[in-house]
Amino acid sequence: MNTPYLISVIMPVYNAEQFLKKSIESVLGQTHADLELILVDDGSTDGSLAMCNAYAVTDNRVKVVTQKNSGPAAARNTGIALAMGAFAFFLDADDFIDVKTFEVLIASREAYPCELVMGNFCKFESNGSTIDQPATFTPDGEPFTGDVEVLNKEDIALYVRHFLRHPSNHLISYCWGRLYDMNIIKQYAISAHGDMRLFEDYVFNLEYLKHCTTVAFVNKPLYTYVMHPSHVSASMGIVNADGLLHDMGIFKTKTLEFFDHTLNGVDSSAIKKEVGHALTHYTIIFVIRSCRLVTADTKEQIRREIGKIIGAPLFNESLKYYTPAKGNSRVLPLLARLKLVDLIIVYCRYKANKRYGKIKTI
Repeated sequence: MNTPYLISVIMPVYNAEQFLKKSIESVLGQTHADLELILVDDGSTDGSLAMCNAYAVTDNRVKVVTQKNSGPAAARNTGIALAMGAFAFFLDADDFIDVKTFEVLIASREAYPCELVMGNFCKFESNGSTIDQPATFTPDGEPFTGDVEVLNKEDIALYVRHFLRHPSNHLISYCWGRLYDMNIIKQYAISAHGDMRLFEDYVFNLEYLKHCTTVAFVNKPLYTYVMHPSHVSASMGIVNADGLLHDMGIFKTKTLEFFDHTLNGVDSSAIKKEVGHALTHYTIIFVIRSCRLVTADTKEQIRREIGKIIGAPLFNESLKYYTPAKGNSRVLPLLARLKLVDLIIVYCRYKANKRYGKIKTI
């Protein structure tokens, strides 16, 4: 039976056997027990599905659905389609939440009526230490130190613009750790972009925020993001030029649509410059990470991908608006403008080894 505060927790599951118990039990042990847990097994080949089914037998709040491997975005969409709750909450299968997460978020939503309420998060390192994350949430970009921050529609737009100018430490980059109103998701048919590997959370949030008048942020670490040394995400592997350029195009289109919808009369040329800066910022990160993986076997592949990226009109249009922040490289944009791929690889490999540690030699 549906209730006004039923929360649909949507968890994509793929080969998460090692972490699944802690993640699931962090949900089932919530002080706010009015919830359903939708476990979407995305074609796991380990014991994940069996674990999911075992929990469904012992707790009738657990629902299990299986699909062939289609990626986390498709799994989220499957969960959204099945959700019966008033709110949706996304949780990765290797992360976990504080026992009072839902209690705190529901209470905050009651105290500050809003369409989106989110909490802060912390990182759990492989050595067992927990690192709190300073949240950049206020529109002017200052680290937030209060208990609760409430943004109106104009503040939301300013916050997105600050993200474009300084694309880091922004909660708009993630979908987990917050309560989405299912009425908004269903009314406007908001879904994750299954054809994206990068920026998909950001685009989902933009689509949702178009229909928000108020957002509340609770400055408590309600969500724990677990770091795994062996885990390689799409953003940490060798960059795929076609995929990156495809996702960059969606990033740009959806951002411009967001501001057309929320700020009538806004200076679109300024927004385009900020989008270009953000896209260049992320491209540089992906290229540097790729060059960390240079070996005798991968060097030509990486060389081809980088050459395709720096030759693309979308990247070159974006590059014109890139302004390196203090501490960021001014050399790499110059090498990209000059199309010096081999020097880019040498330089980025040095930067990557310095930032992430050396893993292999040619």
